[in-house]
Order: sequence, then structure tokens, then C-alpha cells
Amino acid sequence: MRIFSYLKAVVIVHGKSEKHICEFIRRNLRLKIRIKSDKNGDKSIQINGLERYLNNEVFKSLKNFKKHFDDLEIDSKTKMIPEYFKIFIIMDTDDCNEDQKRSFINKEMFKQHWAYNYIVPIFNNPDLESVLKKSGINISKNKMKDYIKLFPLYPDYSKSDVIQVEELYQLLCNNSSTNMDDFLKFCLNE
Repeated sequence: MRIFSYLKAVVIVHGKSEKHICEFIRRNLRLKIRIKSDKNGDKSIQINGLERYLNNEVFKSLKNFKKHFDDLEIDSKTKMIPEYFKIFIIMDTDDCNEDQKRSFINKEMFKQHWAYNYIVPIFNNPDLESVLKKSGINISKNKMKDYIKLFPLYPDYSKSDVIQVEELYQLLCNNSSTNMDDFLKFCLNE
């Protein structure tokens, strides 16, 4: 007998680096999450462009969202998505002004969107590379080569898949320049 697994989260990422780390987490933990980016991460999504992105065909309404993600769990009585489901939005804060940054972090910019209750803003201040460096993970000028080496998409059999993600979680846990540990904690608890 096959047990159906529902989608747990959708992750909207700023760019290629964030997409790669999310792929690493998804594969290592074998999670049922979807990662959304602009042009496969080649074009970055900015905080000041999120409103436009969240009004695209996929995210503009609950009806469209349900149609696009057919593996969502839907409550038969309320026709709503369960509370455990999340839409994580992982963004750098170096490409917006202070008001936009504050509005993103405190979720104010999403208060008119149907998905407000599901959205979890994840910030990297000023950007992912500096957050990782502050946490003791060095990224050089050839960033993607480092990301591939540090966050391999295929399991490292010398360590448990979960241990690799737990180590990343521990490194980011005490870094006030990010709340990426909230995303990792959610993933580890799934």
C-alpha cells in the first residue's frame, strides 16, 4: 500500500545561491517542498519586486495556487490549506530601502495577500554570502563553485544526510543577520 505525502512548503528564493542551498536541504532531508525562482535562479527576485511576483499566475489567488500545486492537502470542510503549510520567502536585504526591508521582515507587505497566514519571510542581511561568512562558512569570489562543494546536491555518505543540515542549522542559529535557522528548523522537524 502506498501512502500519499502532501506538499509541506513552497520556498520562493532570491537567486541561484539560495536555490542551491534549498535543493541541498530538500534532497538531504527528502522533503516534499517546491522551490520557486525566477528563470531557475539566473534572475534574482528582489524584495521590491515581491508584490509583482506574488501576483503572477501561480500565487495571485488560492484557486490558482491549488491548481498549480495538485499535491497540496486541502481541508474538506473549509476548503483551505492546513496551518502547518508554509510559503517561505528567502531574500537578501541589500537591494531595497529600509522601509521595504522592515515591511518584508515584519510581514506588513503581505497583509493584503490571500497567503498572508502561510508566508514566512526569511531575511539575509545584507546578503546570503555575508551571513554565511559571519557564521564561519567561507564563500569565495567564485561563489557557485563553493556552493556546490559546501552544499552538495548528492548525499555525502561520510555523514548522515540529516547531520549535514543540522550542522548548517547550528552555524546559523546564533547569527542575528538572518532568520534562515527558522526555515532549517521547519525542514528538520518535517
